[in-house]
Amino acid sequence: MKGPAPAPVLDAGGLRLRGLSWPAAGVAEGPAAPQVLLLHATSFCAAVWEPVWRAACAAGAPVASALAADARGHGESDAPSAPEAYAWTRLVDDAVAWIDALPALLQGGTEPDAGVVLVGHSSGATTALAAAAARPERVRGVLAVEAVLYDTPLPGADVDSYLGSRFMAAQARRRRARLESLEQARTRLSARPPYAGFAPESLDAFLAGGLAALPSGEVALRCAPEIEAACYDGAAALDLWPAVGRIACPLRLVAGTRGFMPPALVQRMLETLPGTRVEAVEGGTHFVALEQPACVGDALARFLREVTNIRVA
Repeated sequence: MKGPAPAPVLDAGGLRLRGLSWPAAGVAEGPAAPQVLLLHATSFCAAVWEPVWRAACAAGAPVASALAADARGHGESDAPSAPEAYAWTRLVDDAVAWIDALPALLQGGTEPDAGVVLVGHSSGATTALAAAAARPERVRGVLAVEAVLYDTPLPGADVDSYLGSRFMAAQARRRRARLESLEQARTRLSARPPYAGFAPESLDAFLAGGLAALPSGEVALRCAPEIEAACYDGAAALDLWPAVGRIACPLRLVAGTRGFMPPALVQRMLETLPGTRVEAVEGGTHFVALEQPACVGDALARFLREVTNIRVA
């Protein structure tokens, strides 16, 4: 697999969003090679997808090209200061903007548009589900890794928007935004969950894309603690299940056997979209995409082979 191409930049309503792109992974089966858009989890960055994409390429993924997007407030994308800017409906809007822009960004608008396959992890997977519902004519498949599945609470209800969201927001606000050096960051993170369980290449990718070097020699989290917390709080803005009901493409759920997807809501997904399949990764937690990138990459390659010959309506 070739290295990343120059970083594409998208203007999403005045917000500068940055992507990380790779050229064609392999030989497409016929003319219907889709592009791939990869959406990361809260607090991470586009770079963490590179180990997964490398594995998918090694497994013969038949696609035209791929782009991993830094979500707003993450990586090298712009970071609005208002907490309401991180409502998950806004994340979906950004994903839709990427979907619409991909033909020009990745192919210069010179190749036939064969649609896009969405790949997401955690909040990125939930975003992918809603974006697929918003662009059914272009999305040819969704691979959702440990999607955040939740029931939207009634207005005014004193409950979490999804399991653990308030706790996670509170934890995020207590994170250290700066560390003395990259070496200290590596040492501290590799000794604590969930980072301790990451594959070395995934941890390296996060350190490269998720930390910014400061003139003082310190490093800072590109996703600041307050922004991470706002992202957790923003889940309640997205009413997930009406969107799920509008998905018109193949869906694959990838779940760690020690993951967080509630079985009752996975079953609801299967009943809402009967063609959905679940693929389990043994020993994986909610962070399986970073723990076992080779397994997730293999699953992605298989899924891409299945959807390559399915054209959008």
